[in-house]
Amino acid sequence: MVEPTLFLKPGREKSVLRRHPWIFSGAIAGVDGVTEPGDTVSVRAASGEFLARAAYNPHSQIAGRIWTWNEDTRIDAGFFRQRIEKSTAARAALAETTNAMRLVYAESDGLPGLIVDRYADVVVCQFLAAGAEKWKQTIADVLEGLPGVSGVYERSDVDVRAKEGLQEQAGELRGASPPELVEIWESAPDGEDVWRYAVDVRRGHKTGFYLDQRENRKVVATLARRQETLNTFCYTGAFTVNTQWNQASHTTSLDSSQPALDIAQHNLSLNNLPANDLINADAFTKFREYRDRGETFDLIILDPPKFAHNESQIRKASRAYKDINWLALRLLNPSGHLITFSCSGLVSEDLFQKILFGAALDAKREVQITQRLGQASDHPILLSFPEADYLKGFVCRVG
Repeated sequence: MVEPTLFLKPGREKSVLRRHPWIFSGAIAGVDGVTEPGDTVSVRAASGEFLARAAYNPHSQIAGRIWTWNEDTRIDAGFFRQRIEKSTAARAALAETTNAMRLVYAESDGLPGLIVDRYADVVVCQFLAAGAEKWKQTIADVLEGLPGVSGVYERSDVDVRAKEGLQEQAGELRGASPPELVEIWESAPDGEDVWRYAVDVRRGHKTGFYLDQRENRKVVATLARRQETLNTFCYTGAFTVNTQWNQASHTTSLDSSQPALDIAQHNLSLNNLPANDLINADAFTKFREYRDRGETFDLIILDPPKFAHNESQIRKASRAYKDINWLALRLLNPSGHLITFSCSGLVSEDLFQKILFGAALDAKREVQITQRLGQASDHPILLSFPEADYLKGFVCRVG
């Protein structure tokens, strides 16, 4: 069978030569050969020179997602097995400190549109692009064969699939159905204790847990000792477990989801820690209540959901980030710490820092950045694909 060929417009091969894995629809001159969404095409310059092999999707603005730049590499079951084995091996050392990690991080691991997370013996995956969707069954076979895996569960119930012309999907792919809550563990900063967490892989955010905050949880723990702490957008309480483990004087945890708070309560019990206050509330509203009552804190953690899902939302998201950080700065005691995050990939670290500066100026607080934070090591950033860098955070000391 002759492989379909995607031809680029003259002069539009530069990004491919620089090994960026996306080809936008506006760069394409045409496609020779019959294709269905997700089919593999040979990518060639206008001159006919071979450039790459990619998954093609005429329904997406990102019409090509590159699998390989090597003309001798064929996209078949062996290709996916090799790529998954390679990415899994790269995380092997993490098994000494946790049994939960990201095994495949899409473009950064050479598998565009594929996310694979492991929670103990359960593997959870997301197929976010037509190419990954096309090879779903092959990928599921490979994942089921990983050592110690009892089942493979799909969480492709995300709105980004609509941009690929795909419907949302979730459910068992291989093996045993996951339990209601999967228990995982992480090493504490002392290297002796472990934290235990319950993960709802069926209904939880993302694939069930924020694996990308693993190293940052340790940072939070080190700052929490004897501190009056406020953990905002706390989800299932991972940061709260850390603050309580290191004997925060008190931790108040806020989230607008009662089911998430119920798991937070469970996670504190798993670790034999006191619950303190778990409050179901909107953070923006609650912060204003604290301000009006004159309540203050020594440590505030802000880990909000993504505020900007597309470029048209950046301005609105910037206002929301400024508002919540302005409120937090007004609630902090002198010499207190604000640990603040943005997981909006479209909000750069530079923009986020400028937003914090504006919040500090309006709050009339002198603020120092003492540490910059990012995503965990199992979420690597490919140098040719800066879009993989989405999580940014600052540890700020307030004067």
